[in-house]
Amino acid sequence: MDQQVFDGDPFVRSISPPEEDTFSGQLPWPDFDFDDVLYELSKPAANETSSGGSSSQRKRNHNAYERDRRKHLNELYSSLHSLLPDADHAKKPSIAITVARVLKYIPELQKQVENLEVRKKKLMNANCKQGALNPSGSIAPIVSVNCLNEMEIMVQISFLSNSAEATLPFSVFIEVLENEGLRLISSSTFSPTENRTFYSLHLQ
Repeated sequence: MDQQVFDGDPFVRSISPPEEDTFSGQLPWPDFDFDDVLYELSKPAANETSSGGSSSQRKRNHNAYERDRRKHLNELYSSLHSLLPDADHAKKPSIAITVARVLKYIPELQKQVENLEVRKKKLMNANCKQGALNPSGSIAPIVSVNCLNEMEIMVQISFLSNSAEATLPFSVFIEVLENEGLRLISSSTFSPTENRTFYSLHLQ
């Protein structure tokens, strides 16, 4: 009886086969997965978010690198400025001024080194004569020279206490060295034994 009522309904008879599948809850494409479609549609949005995050991270890394690079350069220029003579450490000059002063100071240093080399050769020549006999027959003083840095040297003179040099005033040695263009920073005299005396001179 139910079948007869259903078959006799004019609305049911007017539904076509595809429409009948729709109303019956059955899709005409059995392999179609609506969840897969939603997943594929959502992938571009996820990629855009990831790309935006990567770009932001790269920008932060670049800014951090530039900040560290500028800090390192400033430290190098500060160290360079501290090497200049009469540098005012309380003030921070511009980079251009620092570089200009360094370019001017380098030739001055080279000239000072050349002068020190000349002085060193003179003193070394005197040192090569150590042990030679004076005309009087006594042993000549022994002279040794050590370069402390580009500007300073240490001269040590050793002679017998009963020699003619031992009777000379210490000021005579200083005067001779100053005539050679050297400036005395400090000096000391000691006699480790009764018959030998040492002069130690710190010169610039």
